[in-house]
Amino acid sequence: MDLISIQQLVSGERVDRKALRFGHGVPDPGGWPSDWRLGPQEAVAREKLKLEDEKKKKMERFNSSRLTLDNLTDLENLVQRRREKRLRRRVPPREPEPMVEPQPQAQLEPVDLEMFLKAAAENEEALVDKYLTDGGDPNAHDKLHRTALHWACLKGHRQLVNKLLAAGAAVDTRDLLDRTPVFWACRGGHVDILKQLLNQGAQVNARDKIWSTPLHVAVRTGHPDCLEHLIECGAHIDAQDKEGDTALHEAVRHGHFKAMKLLLLYGAKLGMKNVASLTPVQLARDWQQGIREALQAHAGHPRTRC
Repeated sequence: MDLISIQQLVSGERVDRKALRFGHGVPDPGGWPSDWRLGPQEAVAREKLKLEDEKKKKMERFNSSRLTLDNLTDLENLVQRRREKRLRRRVPPREPEPMVEPQPQAQLEPVDLEMFLKAAAENEEALVDKYLTDGGDPNAHDKLHRTALHWACLKGHRQLVNKLLAAGAAVDTRDLLDRTPVFWACRGGHVDILKQLLNQGAQVNARDKIWSTPLHVAVRTGHPDCLEHLIECGAHIDAQDKEGDTALHEAVRHGHFKAMKLLLLYGAKLGMKNVASLTPVQLARDWQQGIREALQAHAGHPRTRC
């Protein structure tokens, strides 16, 4: 039996023109017919040679493309090539976009009084601006004499308050109950707007139809920040309404403990009597007694839970 090397087997070379036979009916491998198959070892050897050949070609391409830096000229060539590469990568300048002419804004419909007051409550400045630009009266009011400034103060629209005051809105305009915007700001608990109004000369001790002051309103609605700022701005701490109640009476009646502490801290009198001849202390005792009696009356009730 003739022997042949793996190299000769893979390359298809023939030795002495002798036919290689690897079994019955196997033709000459020099012709590489389609029905001939290599054995396992010969296939591995052929694949290894193929990979080595590809690796050799890659190294040749790499060496041919690599620059050498043996002298200054090589370095200058490298810099020049990189500069040309950057220039090729640069994105061409974008063409200037065509100028788009601004479209005129849609003209607002005329704003009537009802829409103006609603816009002030909902902070719709565009409608307020339209009303004022068309010559509308900033002090216009509804049937209850509520103005746009009243609504803006109640809702806490600070920027709108500034705009209305700048347009000529009266800082001490009164509604049907003689309550100024200061009352409405205290009712909403907006101390920042309260400061704006007082800085514009609003009356800190204004009275409504039941002789309440902004101090009374701040206590009733539970806004101690407004209460303290009013006191610091000169509010009469012991002012009485038609029922003779002071702010301290109101704090006791409504159970606002923080307001009571602030009023006592700033020197509210404990001996002030209202129309019912009750001082704040007596009012507190009556309130406690009423609570005690209510609890005792329901102590034996079948629905009372222990």
